Amino acid sequence: MTQYVWTLRAPGVHYLQRVTTLDEMQDALTKLKLPGGVPPAWILTNTGSGDAAGHGRYTHNAGGKDEWSLAWTMLDS
Repeated sequence: MTQYVWTLRAPGVHYLQRVTTLDEMQDALTKLKLPGGVPPAWILTNTGSGDAAGHGRYTHNAGGKDEWSLAWTMLDS
């Protein structure tokens, strides 16, 4: 089972860092009811290539009042 370390920065949510599976990450982000929803799983798993595969960053509403960001890294199995 692939694990990810991920960090969320969002208004009203303190800096949040976790290690979970992709499904658990999606569930946690959904429960937070972030503005604009949760990035689809394909964004989280298919970013980059080579050494960057499984790593990435997503920013919703950059520069806006509802801005939030998510960074993740797939851990080696």
